[in-house]
Amino acid sequence: MFPESSAPGYLIDDPAVSVIDATAAALRSLPTLLPPPGPDLMDEPAGYAWYPWRRTLVKVPGPRSYRRLRLDRNRHKLTAAEQDRASALRIGIVGLSVGHAIALTLALEGLAGELHLADFDSLELTNMNRIPATLMDLELNKAVVASRRIAEIDPYVRTRIFDDGITPDNIDAFLDGLDLVVEECDSFDVKVLVRQKCREAGIPVIMETSDGGVLDVERFDLEPDRPILHGLAGDLRIEDLVGLDRAALTPLAVKVLEPAKVSARMAASAIELGFSVTAWPQLAGDVLLGGASVAAAVRRIAQGRPLPSGRVRFDRDLWLDDLADPLLEERVPEPATAQSPAGPEPETLSDVALVRYAAQQAPSAGNQQPWSITAEGDAVTVALDPERTSTLDLAHRASLVAVGAAVHNARVAAASRGKLGPTEILGAGEQLSARVTLTDNGVLTDDSDPADATELPSILSRSTRREAGDASPISEEDAVRLDEAGATARTRLIQITDREEIGRCASILAHSDRIRFLTPELHQEMFAELTDDPCTPVGIQVDSLDLPPAMAGMFDVLRRPDVMALLDEWDAGAALGADTGRRVATASAVLLLVQKGSDSEDYLRAGQTMQQLWITAEMLGYRVHPMTPTFFYALDDAEARGLSSAHGDDLVALRRELLETWPVAEDEAMTIALRISRAVPPPPVD
Repeated sequence: MFPESSAPGYLIDDPAVSVIDATAAALRSLPTLLPPPGPDLMDEPAGYAWYPWRRTLVKVPGPRSYRRLRLDRNRHKLTAAEQDRASALRIGIVGLSVGHAIALTLALEGLAGELHLADFDSLELTNMNRIPATLMDLELNKAVVASRRIAEIDPYVRTRIFDDGITPDNIDAFLDGLDLVVEECDSFDVKVLVRQKCREAGIPVIMETSDGGVLDVERFDLEPDRPILHGLAGDLRIEDLVGLDRAALTPLAVKVLEPAKVSARMAASAIELGFSVTAWPQLAGDVLLGGASVAAAVRRIAQGRPLPSGRVRFDRDLWLDDLADPLLEERVPEPATAQSPAGPEPETLSDVALVRYAAQQAPSAGNQQPWSITAEGDAVTVALDPERTSTLDLAHRASLVAVGAAVHNARVAAASRGKLGPTEILGAGEQLSARVTLTDNGVLTDDSDPADATELPSILSRSTRREAGDASPISEEDAVRLDEAGATARTRLIQITDREEIGRCASILAHSDRIRFLTPELHQEMFAELTDDPCTPVGIQVDSLDLPPAMAGMFDVLRRPDVMALLDEWDAGAALGADTGRRVATASAVLLLVQKGSDSEDYLRAGQTMQQLWITAEMLGYRVHPMTPTFFYALDDAEARGLSSAHGDDLVALRRELLETWPVAEDEAMTIALRISRAVPPPPVD
């Protein structure tokens, strides 16, 4: 490499030298990367790579910008920090037949900053069934061929060639400064020599055997007394092998291969050596698989992930024996209809049955229906079921709101038959319930608000609509109607209608949803709420989520906890809340219902108002979507922080931002947040 400041003019001016400038394309590509590179990369001086065997001089970006561009597509299989650690590794490779594919893969993935390449042999035509070389490379030393290929991929990867192979005289120089050795030579005594020296130096050794995908790992850095080659051939020392001929070494090598486990074709070929075949058979696919397997092991070292000593097989033939036809896999038969069973006709139900049925149609968080509804004589009781809860349902507050909604529905149903009597709230906390009594004359005897009997069709057809809206503003008349529904002696309504404030609300909810995805307990509960069964009354139907195509296509990925753990580790996952943010941004308004008090009875009573507000919004032509953020039912910072061990402080910050933007008094608490929107009009027809 030549720095740009000392460009080799004698080469640039030589008409026999081809000069290529790769920096112009790089400068166009660098600004398109995410995250955008800073001036230190954009302004990094270029350099010149000289390839004498090609008589070619290439102007390339500086080392840091070159690596940033060339390895950008590695992320997030390798994070930037992991890539930096990998690029600093110094790796030795002994044997450049199988080793060529390994060296090439390590260079392609940026898994080494320096490679020591050792092989005494020259490339022959019989090697070209597995070594990715060309006719122009014939008769060149195999280590030289590999070094040239690597230099043409990345001129900043340093290579040191040992074209005498490994000998007792040069092995110390070969191992000097190495972090890892990959051993792929044919000589059994060299295999032992390499491992004995690596054990003394505390250097791990990896070997890939291109039959059945066998990969060996010997962590001499972690186990300084580990027997060589797993002890399969005994306690080997190089001193014991000196002077032994091939006939004496072969049985030792066979023990290491575990002859009962090698492939049948390899075992049969071993018998034919010297008869119908001249050497061990090796296929390019097996060799290339070896490069991939070793690279995967090296990645684990760079990532700091566990990689113990041992042996594993990546046998593709065995895998292919297990091919399964997805068309023939046993599947659960789909129901005859995708529609949920139709509910009963109200007029066919008795008074008490109608009241119970109407109560069951109330909304609840995750459609978990956290209640038990019983009838006794002329009364229907809606009681909190404390077992149907979740982490976000702090002190059953969300459940109590749902119970209140069910009570509202029961009262409307009773009023529709002219039978609404008193409503009595009983118990407290987890024992809270409300009893709606039916009377023949329908005269209220308590201080409950009257119920609008005409609402019955609306409460029975009420639904959660998650589609994006058209962001059209609500009218003044609608705002008044909504306020009348939400403002009672015990509740008040905050209507968020300003587009900038809706945007801020969207940001809070998007960040909150991201945390819900990234917190293991919350993530598990979120997906446990979902169901593909259209006949079950509990849970949220996946089809009703109205996911955008990109998110629907990733649904099975989103439900994986291991994926969420990686996103959390990388401090990534902004896309996890993006859909929520987009939906809120399309709202006509976000309605925050606020209640007096925070006792269990306060939440139940506010739930009745919430249901009245929901029905009113639907009657005005709006689609309603409850979108309460993760921290919504936390009454203080401690409760919010306790919802996520890793992101508790973030939830506290989001809660404070919400309350600073839309304050509540000390004696108030949030009941629910509803997004209301109008449908996006269909595209015009030509």
